[in-house]
Amino acid sequence: MAALNANNGYSTIQNWDPSQTHYFIINNGNIGLAGRILSIEPIDNGSVIHLDLVNLLSIPVSNLAFNMTWGTKKPSEAKDLPRWKQLLLNTKMDSTIELLPGAWTNVTLTLKGVSPNNLKYLKIGIDMENVIFDSIQPINDTKKKPKKIIAIDTIILEKEITHS
Repeated sequence: MAALNANNGYSTIQNWDPSQTHYFIINNGNIGLAGRILSIEPIDNGSVIHLDLVNLLSIPVSNLAFNMTWGTKKPSEAKDLPRWKQLLLNTKMDSTIELLPGAWTNVTLTLKGVSPNNLKYLKIGIDMENVIFDSIQPINDTKKKPKKIIAIDTIILEKEITHS
């Protein structure tokens, strides 16, 4: 299991090796997800990451969106950080997946611009603007009452970490 370190709302997985399956936890106080990296495959001008996510809550969660930022290895020299940050890629991935309590769900992330060999920085955040928390309703209650909570939780995956 990968080591997670909380740091200002971020979690960091250290020594990320895509050839091994890694487990991680995302918990922002509203949603708790566990995940595992199944594989990373090359595509034309990019990478595809296959993940499994499991909902650790006791109620279903749906309409998760993910904010992702990715790129090459983070430089160890402070003078190189501004240029590296300019080269990072990012996108928002909307989804209609429903994560049932305790059930693993496959999620595929397509990241253009960085091959698997060069993908050494990945930040995944949950955009909770449209998240729906839905308790299991009795059979006779057909109205669903979604609740919206706006917050952001982020996880950072780094393949290599350099200490100066």
